[in-house]
Amino acid sequence: MSSIAGETGASFIVTLPTQPYPGLRPFEKAEWPIFFGRERMTDAIVSLLLTKQLLVIHGDSGCGKSSLIRAGVLPRLEHESALGGVRWRTCVAVPQEAPLWNLAEALAELSEEDQREQHIIEYRRVLNYGRSGPAELARLLNTGPNNRVCILIDQFEELFEYTHRHGPEEAQLLTEFLVSLLESQPEGLYAILTMRSEFLGACARFEGFAETVNTTQYLLPRMGHEDLMRAICEPAQMFNGEITKALADRLVADTKGSQDQLPLIQHALMVLCREQDEIRAALDDKQPSDRATWKLDVENYQEKSSIDTLLSSHADSVQAEAEREYLQPGSRVVEDVFRAVTAMNAEGKAIRRPCTLETLIEVTGVDEARLRGVIDHFRAEGTSFLRPYGTHPIALNDLIDVSHEALIRCWSKIADPVEGWVSREFRTGQVWRSLLVQADSYEKDNRNVLSSVAIGGRERWMQRRNSAWAERYGGGWSRVQELIAASMAARDREVAQEAAERDRQEELQRQEYQLGTQRARFRILIVFALAIAAVSILALKQWHDAEQARETAEAESESAKKALKEAKTQFSLANAARDRTEVLTQSNQQSAQSLREVQDSLEKLQREVKNSNSTSGLAETLDKANAQLGNEVSILDKSGSIAESPQIFTKTLSPRVYIQISDERQRSTALALGLEISSLQLANLPVMVPGIEIVEAVPRVTELRCFQAADCEVGQLLVRDINELFVRPAVNLVDLSKRYGASENIRPGHYELWLAPGEIALKGP
Repeated sequence: MSSIAGETGASFIVTLPTQPYPGLRPFEKAEWPIFFGRERMTDAIVSLLLTKQLLVIHGDSGCGKSSLIRAGVLPRLEHESALGGVRWRTCVAVPQEAPLWNLAEALAELSEEDQREQHIIEYRRVLNYGRSGPAELARLLNTGPNNRVCILIDQFEELFEYTHRHGPEEAQLLTEFLVSLLESQPEGLYAILTMRSEFLGACARFEGFAETVNTTQYLLPRMGHEDLMRAICEPAQMFNGEITKALADRLVADTKGSQDQLPLIQHALMVLCREQDEIRAALDDKQPSDRATWKLDVENYQEKSSIDTLLSSHADSVQAEAEREYLQPGSRVVEDVFRAVTAMNAEGKAIRRPCTLETLIEVTGVDEARLRGVIDHFRAEGTSFLRPYGTHPIALNDLIDVSHEALIRCWSKIADPVEGWVSREFRTGQVWRSLLVQADSYEKDNRNVLSSVAIGGRERWMQRRNSAWAERYGGGWSRVQELIAASMAARDREVAQEAAERDRQEELQRQEYQLGTQRARFRILIVFALAIAAVSILALKQWHDAEQARETAEAESESAKKALKEAKTQFSLANAARDRTEVLTQSNQQSAQSLREVQDSLEKLQREVKNSNSTSGLAETLDKANAQLGNEVSILDKSGSIAESPQIFTKTLSPRVYIQISDERQRSTALALGLEISSLQLANLPVMVPGIEIVEAVPRVTELRCFQAADCEVGQLLVRDINELFVRPAVNLVDLSKRYGASENIRPGHYELWLAPGEIALKGP
């Protein structure tokens, strides 16, 4: 590290940090030599602090509160006041997961090393005193007019998050201590709090603290253009470098209006300086004096596209390096880490959400060594995307936090409004909360399980989650697991029932086919029996008449013989046809043709009987036989059971309507509606309502959804009948067959009735 003499001579030795720009992370106290542009704010805060002894510095996230106090105010107190013979000692604490203990440890850093352990216990005990604590702490620290102590409690809003997770006891003690510090003002004891402005309202939760904040607050103003130019250009000069005015103006213009203006500029300059160092290191080492000076101009920056893109690309490269060294291809560990340490506030903005290392190990499911390696890449000097910064080993209970919310807002993988990690995590949390609501409903009535359509997606979705992750959204891991298991069992039962129903339908079809075949065979046998009887009677009668008339009429005898011969031929044909029908029952068209041939033969016999002047009784018998035969042929032709092949009936399952509600208050009405729908019939089949499911994402209008083209055709009838049950709202049919028609997971006859938020009014009986 290089050193230069301070303006006051040998009294102070100024030690420069390793680089002129720290990047996204806040400035540390030791980096005060490169902290420029906030001198007027520093003067104002020091003046107010000396008067009030307690100040609350607040502003937007990323506006530079921590850097101003750490690298501006605290060094000013220590260095400049020392010139007047006043000793200032300063310490920094962050609430995190142990607000009072962390403050006690920070105070103990002011002691000699061999006394620190004992002093931690003493200071922690004093902080339990509440309103009497400031006076006692001043006594222990031996403060006075010439021996002063200033405490910085940075990121004070973490106290409210701690209260939410662990209760208000420590927060109550700490706020009482601060209220008393303002009221009693013990000699030589000072404190500064930094806090995001959005948490000012939370200060009113503690007695007297809102009034204290009102008296001591300082809203951090924006930096002016000249201040920004000094913050950009002057650190480079401390390292024999130059940032041109053109580049400085370009960086200011590119970040104008951004709440992350200075951190983004600091990060861009850090990256550009590092690239410049790499270029200089690659040069021939023959002219070291020439390489001692350097300059950055617009040309070095303009190829980066934009300052946001520069940050996003840097984060992508760090992710790639970490995954290449510690993770398998396709791993989503980095995504899971940043989804765990970010959140979306009530205003829909992405914010930091610190987590302990132990929690991250549990949530990501990766082993500790590999996760430490990944996090180390993101917290390394020159990156500083996560804190704690540096190479010091992280304890399991240490909080892992995003260094600056500019990273959340600019890294495209986090910030994308649709597929960004924050948005996806927010939607995932909503899904989990909806599952908890459904679990409540299931525990009240074990019929309230997830639909067969929903359970497939949820089963896969659960594979990337675990109980540690679920604690973020209300826990209930075992309860949801029970719901998922019950839903899967219900789905399996439904699949088994559908399979049994298919088997039953196939058996009914087979039996119907056999019965139809038997009926057709029986009808054919009856017809042929009648035909055979008619032919037999005709043949016998002709033979009898021929014998009687043989002696009296030779011509009639010859005719009778011919008729008898024809009758015998037809008799043989009838017997042969009867035999064929027993073995060719599947050839229905030939059977019908055979009947018609027999009918033609009977008609021919009828004509011959009339021509031969036979008895009227024989003609009447033939007429009856022919009429009966014609009737059977007509019946068979109309029914199609002979003329055409037997029809295989299509499988028909009872339609099922799953009711989806958006509000638990709709359940009683939905139950009544389900009973009404269960009384309907669709295509002569009863409509079933398996259950009611509460969901988060619902349409704005009430709609009946169908998923198969055949179901959507008859769905018009179903939606008409359902609308008859409503006073309001009206139900629309939504055809989803193009999207889900090819799915094998959706049974025929599956409908979903989605009830929009709002009142549901059913018609009375």
